[in-house]
Amino acid sequence: MAMVLSGMSDMAQMTDNLSAMRDFRPLDAREFDAVKKVCDIFKSLNLVPCTACRYCIEENHCPKDILIPDQFAVLNAHEAFHDWNAAFYYEEVLTVGHGKASDCIKCGKCEKVCPQHLPIRTLLGSVAEAFEKQE
Repeated sequence: MAMVLSGMSDMAQMTDNLSAMRDFRPLDAREFDAVKKVCDIFKSLNLVPCTACRYCIEENHCPKDILIPDQFAVLNAHEAFHDWNAAFYYEEVLTVGHGKASDCIKCGKCEKVCPQHLPIRTLLGSVAEAFEKQE
């Protein structure tokens, strides 16, 4: 079972989302197979399936001000595309004025509001391992 999560902030966005269903036609077998192949490719990359909803960092959910979705995105870029610039971006952009992944105090506030039910505390450990030099 799979579903699409579409965040909406106002009535115009909801109207736009609903309009996509006006002329609804289910996928045919060929289209469904194509979608399945793409999904299988993405799953094989072992990327963090964060949708960047930002619930984990809104309303003071992260006491260490860690930019969780952004850090997951840079980890995904690093893993999927071997992005040579990812470490620099992590160190010089994402953590300037914000917490590093290793600053996580494992309070779990982020995980309580994550609609994807991600193990954020564990995943932040992977971010720290990838980008923070162990001295």
